[in-house]
Amino acid sequence: MMGALLPSLAEAWLPAFILAAGLTLGALMTLAIGHLLRESWLAPLRPPLAAMALGAPILLPLATPLLVAMPMLYPRDTGWFETNLFLLRSLMVLLLWAALGRVLARETARRRTAGIALLALTLSGAIAMDDWAVSRDPAWISSLQGLSLLVGHLSSAMALAVLLTLHRITPDDEVRTGVERAMLSLGLAILWMWFTQFVVVYAADLPEEAAWYVRRSSGAWPWLKLGIALPALLAAIALAIVPQWRFWRLVAVSVLLLLQHVAHVIWVVRPDATVCCDGTAALADALIGLLVAACMVVAWRHAARRMPA
Repeated sequence: MMGALLPSLAEAWLPAFILAAGLTLGALMTLAIGHLLRESWLAPLRPPLAAMALGAPILLPLATPLLVAMPMLYPRDTGWFETNLFLLRSLMVLLLWAALGRVLARETARRRTAGIALLALTLSGAIAMDDWAVSRDPAWISSLQGLSLLVGHLSSAMALAVLLTLHRITPDDEVRTGVERAMLSLGLAILWMWFTQFVVVYAADLPEEAAWYVRRSSGAWPWLKLGIALPALLAAIALAIVPQWRFWRLVAVSVLLLLQHVAHVIWVVRPDATVCCDGTAALADALIGLLVAACMVVAWRHAARRMPA
């Protein structure tokens, strides 16, 4: 019984972990960009972003079930994806994020430090997303998928921070304008990367790359992408493109960016599952997602109480 249950639990845990790790990575990158460019919108968003950054160590225990089930989740065991190298790479990435969280959470973080941190986060984040989310396909070839997830994590972290600090973002000021522009830019960047990836794969006409999209074009998967993720992203862009947002539009854009990212991550990760994705799997995804979310909230609340100056 346990032998049959473990693959299902691991498959359900993977997208939840990637979303949790993505929020942490997105918060770290948002802090780095804000410090580097001295953006005015960072001030009201810093408390939740700093709490998410300081909560990065929680990812280590959350990654443990995936490390145990790694042979089931990742069939490759050669070259760059050799199991021990894969484990070492993942551990180094998580430790790096935990260390950078302590640096970037400080209000006094220097621009040079932020610039170096942003470069390290971009490289490590792209590698991690390629490893954890995309490399499960034995025929997978490096593409923009990891970088696309990276931009999505950035937008979702900022959207969540906006929802948590609505009372501190007042209309018709420099902060509000900065938030609007940043969220619109991220939404457009996500759409551009989705379109570019598809066009490149279509133009190349390689069976290995086409097969990745074919698996996501059968069953319920196209509905997840074309019925939820894409409409949510387009709606967010349409609402964000007109300046001077009203309060309800700020909320709507943030919620839509979060929704499209959750749907997109599931669409990227789940079709490569080694077990059947049926109604029971969806329930397991939801329950484990709530469990991982609860762990993240506890870690963030604990981090908020020890916020550095």
